[in-house]
This record gives sequence, structure tokens and C-alpha cells, in this order.
Amino acid sequence: MSSVLEKIRELDAQKAQLLSEAKKEAMAAAHKAIASLAELGFNYSLVQGEGSGSISRAPRMPGTRRSGVREEVLAVIEANPSGLGRAAILKEMGAEDKASQQSISNALAALKKVGTVTADGGLYKAR
Repeated sequence: MSSVLEKIRELDAQKAQLLSEAKKEAMAAAHKAIASLAELGFNYSLVQGEGSGSISRAPRMPGTRRSGVREEVLAVIEANPSGLGRAAILKEMGAEDKASQQSISNALAALKKVGTVTADGGLYKAR
């Protein structure tokens, strides 16, 4: 009977070793993938959860913008020196849903507030 128990212990040790090696390989691949995402400008991190690891987006710092909507809106306005109305900007940017429209409206307000664009007679123009 002890030889069977010894064999089970040996197999358990082999299993643990194989799992450890597989985990190291998988973690190396995951870190490489996260580094590739970072090069593309995405902010992800590898975190260890209860019983399993997961990849998640790193928490956003309060007060920071998440995307370049302002830059896109400004580019559309600059491409039309005679000026564009809000509806034309929305159409040019393909904003069909409420969230996209609100985001663009917020960007327009922010650009106007900092003086990057002017709104004269309902037309937005770059300064």
C-alpha cells in the first residue's frame, strides 16, 4: 500500500512542477501582451484575484480625460475654415447615438471655454 501512496506523491509533485512551468510561460506571454497594449497607448495591468489572475484596465486617475474627442472635434473644425454648426460637426464625425453626441457637445464647450474655438452665429471656427 505504501508504494501506491509514494507513487501518488511523486505524481502530485510532477503535476505541481508542470503547473508551475506552464504558469511561468503563460505569465510571460501575458506580460508581453500587456507591454504590446501599453505601446499602443492602452493602460492595462495584470492582477492576481482569488484563485485566478485576470487582466484589467488600470484605474483612471480622477480628473483625466479618457479619449481624444476634443482633438478630433478640433480637427473637423480646422478642416472647415468657414465654420461648422453643431449638427454638421455631429454628421461629419458620424455621431448617431446620444452618448457620442453628448461627448462631442462636451468637447465643443470645453474647446470654446479655453478659447481654441469660437462660436459665432451658431458656427464653430478655429482660432
